[in-house]
Amino acid sequence: MLLIMVGRAEIDGENVNKKSNYMDRPFWQKAAGASRQYLHISCDKDTGMAPEYAEFDGTPKKLFRDFQFYSDAYRVAMNIGLDAAWFNKDASLGEIVDRLQVFFSENTTFGQYKAYTIKGEPFDEPAMHSVAIIATNAAGSLAARGKYRLQWVRDFWELPLRKGERRYYDNCLYFFCLLMLAGEYNMYI
Repeated sequence: MLLIMVGRAEIDGENVNKKSNYMDRPFWQKAAGASRQYLHISCDKDTGMAPEYAEFDGTPKKLFRDFQFYSDAYRVAMNIGLDAAWFNKDASLGEIVDRLQVFFSENTTFGQYKAYTIKGEPFDEPAMHSVAIIATNAAGSLAARGKYRLQWVRDFWELPLRKGERRYYDNCLYFFCLLMLAGEYNMYI
């Protein structure tokens, strides 16, 4: 049996920390809502991939290279999972993670990923952080409802920490995702 624990900050019935500045609450609630809406316009409708950098209208922005789904974009699935665990304000965000998990489960070899466009078109460039892709897809399972959600968590449990070069980013995301899936990623203010 696979058990996923979820830590949640339930305060004032709205998951808002009492110790935060009361006057700032409306702003942060509005910002969170706008962020959730932005994910719907920036993530690809077929693959669920988010661009690493994007314009205000959600279209991918080219900064350093042609890649769109690359290192910083991996965290979107993790953030959707954490948002679902803590606030559960938009269940439809889980569909983005479902599409992302379907893409990686059905179109790639586990652990052998590339840089992609948000349409899922691969570049001839390996992903620098395959451990991060696995970890964040697993954490996204906190919001997902699709057929691959538990498999990503199982694969994550079996995944060793990265060793050698580039281990910092992979292993930080690994640790954050482990805390989320264990229900120990909490707000402390």
